[in-house]
Amino acid sequence: MKRVLFWGRFDPEYSRNRVYISLFKELGWEVEIFQVKVWPRFGDIEALFRGPKQKPDLVWVPVCRQRDILAACRWAHRRGIKVLFDPMISAWDKKVLEQKKWKAGEPRAKRLLKLEKKMMNAPDFVTWDTSCHVDFCAETLDVPREKMRALFTGTDEKVFKPTDVLPPSDGTFRVLYHGAYLPLHGTETIVEAARMTQDLPIQWDFLGWGAYKASTEAKAAGLKNVRFLDKVPYVKVPEVIASHDIVLGVFGTTAKAARVIGNKVYECMACCRPTINEFCTGYPPEAKDCKAIKFIPPGDAAALVKAVEEYRADWSNRDMYFKEARDFFERHLSMAVIKKQLEDILKEVLG
Repeated sequence: MKRVLFWGRFDPEYSRNRVYISLFKELGWEVEIFQVKVWPRFGDIEALFRGPKQKPDLVWVPVCRQRDILAACRWAHRRGIKVLFDPMISAWDKKVLEQKKWKAGEPRAKRLLKLEKKMMNAPDFVTWDTSCHVDFCAETLDVPREKMRALFTGTDEKVFKPTDVLPPSDGTFRVLYHGAYLPLHGTETIVEAARMTQDLPIQWDFLGWGAYKASTEAKAAGLKNVRFLDKVPYVKVPEVIASHDIVLGVFGTTAKAARVIGNKVYECMACCRPTINEFCTGYPPEAKDCKAIKFIPPGDAAALVKAVEEYRADWSNRDMYFKEARDFFERHLSMAVIKKQLEDILKEVLG
């Protein structure tokens, strides 16, 4: 049995990590976790004292753990072990292009870009959530394309699955945003769409938390058709999804927003609910013909209203949309699809 060592100061319960840990086990791998506790950049020294007792076949550095990658590579490469990094985001992209906290020409931004190039080139292989991020990493971070592949995010299908819950039949069309209120989500676009539909029987609900929640609530102040729902346990999120007619994805105007397939897309389609998103070339090509996905331009509240109204006008066929969402998920976004992606990547990495 092959062994993979998940390395770093990371959360094993985060959705993307849960999915891959589960898939490794399905593929017959033994999974071991080494949680760096002291200083990630010197995790290789920490591993000398409390690291794995058996030599793994592969070291996996999970989502957002740039600070762990160099130490993981030092430890693994000294032992002839290959390292696979699954960053999902670029720290430079987040700081400079998404959050706009630093300007690209600033010395600190240049230093971060130089360091991240070093970090991204250190492992033997890098996986990204979409092909768009592969392109970004090749063009901006100078990582050779031959050592990168797209690996979809997926979702925990033991949690996100069809349920018997249905939206109330009271004539109100229910629209849901759930997530972490990131800039790339474009929640201000959703609020503006709600403002434009105050006189229509459309309810806009928000579920989640994050740094930009307060500003979203401030923008929505006074809107009678907007609700901010109480926090629910992770395992209850599918019930909230199923109690709505459609679920919203990503609408931000940042460059990163155009490179992602949001977790919420996997989750809502797994739960048989259609969605609206801005277009990302990382979607499977068949997405353009899927009746349960409507694509709109980023940051366009009027286009969002139009897409919602198109769904609502045809909602006598809602069961067809629910089925189409789940069928598309199973064919293109499910664990079975991602398991095959991961299996092919592991064959490529390990030769």
